[in-house]
Order: sequence, then C-alpha cells, then structure tokens
Amino acid sequence: MPRRFAVYFNASLLAGFVAFICLTACSPTHAQSTPRHSGLEPVRIQLKWSHQFQFAGFYAAVAKGFYRDVGLDVSLVEGGPAIDPVAVVLSGAAAFGVGNSSLIVDRAQGRPLVALAAIFQHSPFVVLARRGDGINGPADLRGRKVMIEEHSAEVLAYLHALGLWPNKLQILPYEGDPLVLAQGEIAAINAYSTTEPFILLRNDVPYQTFNPRELGIDFYGDTLFTTSGVAAERPELARAVRDASLRGWQYALNHQQEIIDLILRDYMPGFDRRRLEFEADAMRPLIIADVVDLGYQSEARWRRIADQFAAAGMMPEHFPLSGFIFEAPRRSLRWLYLSLAAATLLVMVAAFLAQRFYRLNRQLRREMELSRRLQSRLSKLAATDDLTQVLNRRRFLELAGDAFARARAAGTALSVAVMDLDDFKAVNDSHGHAAGDEVLQAVARAVSDMIGTTAVFARTGGEEFALLFAGFSQEATLASCERIRARIAELRVRAPCGDVISLTISVGVAGMGADDETFDAMLARADSALYMAKKDGRDLVRAHPLPVSC
Repeated sequence: MPRRFAVYFNASLLAGFVAFICLTACSPTHAQSTPRHSGLEPVRIQLKWSHQFQFAGFYAAVAKGFYRDVGLDVSLVEGGPAIDPVAVVLSGAAAFGVGNSSLIVDRAQGRPLVALAAIFQHSPFVVLARRGDGINGPADLRGRKVMIEEHSAEVLAYLHALGLWPNKLQILPYEGDPLVLAQGEIAAINAYSTTEPFILLRNDVPYQTFNPRELGIDFYGDTLFTTSGVAAERPELARAVRDASLRGWQYALNHQQEIIDLILRDYMPGFDRRRLEFEADAMRPLIIADVVDLGYQSEARWRRIADQFAAAGMMPEHFPLSGFIFEAPRRSLRWLYLSLAAATLLVMVAAFLAQRFYRLNRQLRREMELSRRLQSRLSKLAATDDLTQVLNRRRFLELAGDAFARARAAGTALSVAVMDLDDFKAVNDSHGHAAGDEVLQAVARAVSDMIGTTAVFARTGGEEFALLFAGFSQEATLASCERIRARIAELRVRAPCGDVISLTISVGVAGMGADDETFDAMLARADSALYMAKKDGRDLVRAHPLPVSC
C-alpha cells in the first residue's frame, strides 16, 4: 500500500477518535435517544454525518419502538466531517456505526470490522465540479484544486482510475460546504448526490456531476457495521440491531413525510423541509428497496469492491473476505440437484432470466420516473420564491426577455409593472418579521387570484413584485394595476400577535416603446414610474411616458 494513503488513513482514524471524544464531552445534545427504559440494554450507533434523512431508518426504528421490541435502548450519535465512525466504534465508545465501502480497506489495515447490512446498494459519492472554466470532463481536473473529505476512499479510487490520484491533483480537505465552488478557486469537491446538489441549485451555482458509476466503480453506500468482537461474542445483539434497523428503514421508506416531520421535530428543528424531501427522493434509486432486499450484501460484490481498492493501491490484492460479512448467505443445495438434470436447469435459468429482465425493466421505469420527478422538483425550486411560492426574480427576467423578443419580432404590445408595498419596514418593526412574511404571502395570493393566467407574476426582492402583461397596451395595464392597487388597499392581514394590518402599494407601469432595445430598458422606465408614485404620496399607480422615436 502506498505510504501516502497509509499516512492519510491513520491520521483520519486519529482525528475521528479525538473529535468524537471532544464532542461527546462538550455537547449534551450530541446523541439522540429515547428515554432510558428499565430492563433495556443501552446501545450506541455512531452516524457518519450530521442529522438528515440519510439516517431516516434509524430514526424510525427509535421512534416506532423497533429497537425496544428487541430489548434495546438505542442512542444515535451524530457525526460530522471530523468524526470517523470507524475510530469511534473501535474505541468502544459505540458498538455500531454507519460507514461506507471503505470498511473493507479498514479491514485490510487490520481493523477488526464486520459489515452487517448495506443500506445503500449504490454509493451516493460523486464529484461535483464548477461548470465552465475549461472543465468539460473529469480529465480537465488535472492540476487543479479539488476538495476531498476524510473517509472518502472510494472517491480516491475513482480518481485513481482516472489517472488523477495521487499526484495529478492539488487535494485539499473538504468540510462539507459545497458553496466553495462559487468562489472560483476550487475546481471540484467530493459530495453526496443526495444533498450538496440541492444547496448548489438553491444558490444558483452552476455545476456538473462526475459519477464513479460511469466508470464501472459501483460501490455500496451507507453500511451498518460493528467489530469482529461483537459479531463473534454477541451475534444475537448484532442480529437484533441489524434487523430492527432494517425494519426502521422499511418504515421510513413507506412513510417519508412522517419521518421528515420526526426529523424536524426531534433532530433538526428549523431545518429546510424541501432539502429533506429532495434528499429522500434522491436516495430511493440508491437503496432500490423494491428490487433488492433492504440491507442485502453479497460476497461477490464486496470482492469486486476490494479488487478496485487494490487496483488503486489502497489494500492488498486478493485480500480474504472471510469473517467480514456478518452471516453471509448460504448457497442452496438445490443447484446441486438441478445440475444433474440439464433440461430442468435450462428451465430454471430461463425462468430466472425472465424474472430478472422483468425486475430490471421495472426498476428502470421507476428510476426514470423518479428522475423525472426530481428534475421537475429541481426546476420548480430554481424558479420559485420560497416564501410566496410565486416566480422568483431570475425566472421572471428569463421569461420577460423571451416575451420581449417575441413582441419585438411580431410587433405586438408588451407592458411591465413593478409594485412595492408602502412602509413595509414599519410592518416588520411594529409587528415582527413573522407578520411581515404573512403580509407578503397574503399580497402574493391576492394578486395571483386577480390576474389568473393573464400575466406573469413574480416576487423580485424584499417587498417588491413585478407583473408582465403580454399583448396588453400600457393603458390596459394601467387599468389592471389600478384594480390590483384597490384590492390591496382593502386587504386586511392578521398578524401572529393578533394585530390586523392594512396595506397599500405603489405601482410603476411602462409599455414597450419603439426605441426600447432590451427588456431592461422597459424595466428601468417602470422603476422610474414607481419612484414617481412614491414621490407623489404612495398608494398610487403611475405610468412612464412612452419614448418617442426621433
């Protein structure tokens, strides 16, 4: 094994152990558990990252009493970028942990680990790179700065297969913030396909994904593990933890929204529900519980994984797997009898292949449907204002630019209106920001109900909204905006404290003029008209005079 990887691995193990001791000593909320129950055996499971849907099955097993049913009082210990679950479990601070395919590398390093159940049949590990900047494929990362978190041996195996690791990249430590890609200095990061892409999409950071599976590196993902000592001396405990955890995972997959509510209530109060929903949807094609039994792992698959790690110089070749898989499946003697009858064997093989093709076809259809749903959700997230659920500024400007080009080419009318709530700061100051949010949502609902599909409506920032009227003259737009102004003046919003808030808006309107070369020119004139409405006393609609050609 290369000295460089050995040093990296030993440092990783020590850092994880030290971080665990510090966190458990300093943070009383580090472990989530049910209250202690008399007669139940306390057990700790070390998670590999901070609380999120990634560990939904374990949360479900605690909340629904599946661990209690087998006599266990389980504590779930939160992880993070500085926590190595292997170091924690080997130290005895937890009996069980959640790791990944690099467990086989740990085993080859002499660490007595046993894999109990592979929760993810496909690893979520990917490489996310900046879009543009001359990066069109993984090979373009050569010589650039790439951030890799500790315990990401399978990403290193992927980079080795590409001929980039260990000496063709500038590798830096990654601590879990994908927004470093937006700063321009870092070319790529390792990431989970279930989490970091959401953050980049939410923040409008362009990126591209390089997936090890495209190169035939298809590893297991999150894997429940323990030590050889526990597996040998307490097999009934290992079996109970494994079976109750898988029961929890089945429940979590069947009751996604309930478990998200549980996470938001007990583990991550105030966290982004949409992010958890995105993660849950992205995990299903990796777990594929409708195709493979939850937790299934095969010696043949682990052998391929070990061979690929060995090819990267991370472990010895032909390393024996004996004892690594807990209760490895037994081969059925049925095949011995079938081998005596060629005709029967052919029938069985044909039936197996037919069933296999059917299941693969069904899996493909489901993965395509999940991919379609994910794409639809991503598109909506990228185009929608999170608070009011109307379009956001970026999507509004995209649609407006297209509409402007069509109207200019066809010679049809186009008008834009910008609206600003009057004295909105006073609402926040007097009633609180929660009341301010209620006001913005009420205004968005009222305007949406009035315009229907006649205009494009968006929140463009703070208390400002915009409307685009295709086919409407400036005069028609003025009339529509006057009706909207009157409706908002009648609107009454009840604040969380019970106060009733009344509102007014000021509106600026501009129609497309003969000299307008871009939509931005129209928008600037509408902003000027809004300024006139504010200057003239607010609660008014003003139009900017159309430019006249010379």
